[in-house]
Amino acid sequence: MSRENSTFLLQMITPEQIIYGQPVSKLIINTLEGEITVLPCHAPLVAAIKPGEAKVTEFGEGKEKEKIMAVSEGVIEVRDNIVKLLVQKAERVEELEQEKIERARKAAEELVEKAKKAGADKREFTVLETSLQREIARLRVYEKYSRKRVK
Repeated sequence: MSRENSTFLLQMITPEQIIYGQPVSKLIINTLEGEITVLPCHAPLVAAIKPGEAKVTEFGEGKEKEKIMAVSEGVIEVRDNIVKLLVQKAERVEELEQEKIERARKAAEELVEKAKKAGADKREFTVLETSLQREIARLRVYEKYSRKRVK
């Protein structure tokens, strides 16, 4: 298999910037339907992404390297060996800071509780709940991979 057929272009895009854009050999990510693995020449696909981790396998110095990203909700589009992840937020696991995540999670929890007590409408409550789920997912990714960094 040629190198050209063993990779696909992965573009990870947030509203602010392109976070990632290079050839990779594999992507593992959680959708609302469950975990999927995208490989070169994958069938066309559009799916909603759940907040959590994205495992990206790329080539570097003649070997494969795995990179871990924490991603928020969004959409994945696979077409013509190009994969676009359109997400609200994406961070490399090395960039995650426990204290910041904990503060953001606590603030999100407080907003959800206030919205419950105030009788917020369904749309507003869903937005706040999604924000809380995003912070919980970031914290899980941090906890899972921070242990591996310490060892």
